[in-house]
Amino acid sequence: METARALQHAIGGGSLALAAVGILKPRLAAWTGVEPPEARGLGFRDLVIGAAVYADPRIGYLQRAIVDVGDALVFARRNGVVSALGVGSAALAVYARTRV
Repeated sequence: METARALQHAIGGGSLALAAVGILKPRLAAWTGVEPPEARGLGFRDLVIGAAVYADPRIGYLQRAIVDVGDALVFARRNGVVSALGVGSAALAVYARTRV
């Protein structure tokens, strides 16, 4: 599988998986420090981003990078691991954007 397609599936599929958890099982997100209503909201946000990655990767990757930087800043005080994951995910999205 070519790199661009693998990145699209990793980022788009990952966003859709996070969306499913946030929407359907929001209590599973408790380890991140969010309450269920917030987890649902983040789930719907990730659903839109996952769809955007498949509809137009250039826009979807930018959306993913922007919200992940925002999440890294917000979660820096709540959960350092989640904050670090946000930075890593944003970096991957920026890299993927250079591959399309």
